[in-house]
Amino acid sequence: MTTTGRPPALQITTRVAIPARVDPALVLAALHAYEPLIVANPYLDRFERRAVPLGDLVGDAFFHDDGRDLQAFTVHDRVPLVAGLAKAVVVPCIFQAFDRGVRCRADAQWGVVVRSSYEVTPRGEVPPAANEAWAGEWELVETASIACGALLRCFVKRSFTSAHQLILQRVVNEIARESGE
Repeated sequence: MTTTGRPPALQITTRVAIPARVDPALVLAALHAYEPLIVANPYLDRFERRAVPLGDLVGDAFFHDDGRDLQAFTVHDRVPLVAGLAKAVVVPCIFQAFDRGVRCRADAQWGVVVRSSYEVTPRGEVPPAANEAWAGEWELVETASIACGALLRCFVKRSFTSAHQLILQRVVNEIARESGE
């Protein structure tokens, strides 16, 4: 337990290989557009843009000075609970682009707060400098920290892990399809 009485945040890393035939710069461009990450969500019902709640950002160290282009959305999901039964969930999200990817904070119901960073990186290495060409093997990596109550941990971990593996794969697959690969 933390000093707040909540269990420590879940830490989940999700990786999807970017096929050699897909330009990693296209994956990065898709991340910076934000919406490809949203529409790839298997639980998505609908989403809409909303004003960026600047008051919510003050004091949140997750959003760094190296970021730009803050955008906010309200995502409406239908999260499966058991076979044939889903729960409507409204998730306000704030996105911020940075050189290697995107940060997203999602404030879900029941006190679930997800802070994810999506990055295009060489496998096992750091991203190239601005003047270097993309070469070698690349992957799309999401690093997530999920704060939630103890009673929700198993459900949140299971739902998040399966959905986000699929989200990353769908983003890469869509870029491959669009680029004719």
